[in-house]
Amino acid sequence: MSQESETVLRNSLDAVDQFRRRTIAGVAVLFVVIIVALGSLMSAAAVRVGGNAAQTKIQFASVAAQMLFVTLCTVIVALYITRMTRTILRAIELISKEPPK
Repeated sequence: MSQESETVLRNSLDAVDQFRRRTIAGVAVLFVVIIVALGSLMSAAAVRVGGNAAQTKIQFASVAAQMLFVTLCTVIVALYITRMTRTILRAIELISKEPPK
C-alpha cells in the first residue's frame, strides 16, 4: 500500500472515531437536557394541579426509563456503524495490499 493510500485510510478511520465520539457526547448531553426539562415541567405540573406526588413520580420514572432505552439503542447503533465502517475500511486496505494477478 502506498504512503498516500495509507494516509487516506488513517484519516478515514480517524474521522469515523471522531464522529462516534461526537455522537455519543451529543446523545449524553441531549439526554441530560431532556431529563432536566422533563423534571421541571413535571414539578410545575404537580404544583399547579396539586396532583398526587406518587403518580408524578411513577410518570417521571416511566418516561426516564423510556428515554434511557432510546438513548442506549442510539449509542448501540452508533457503535455498530463505527465497527462496520472500520471493517469495510480494513477490508479495502487488505484488498489493496494483495499483489495483482
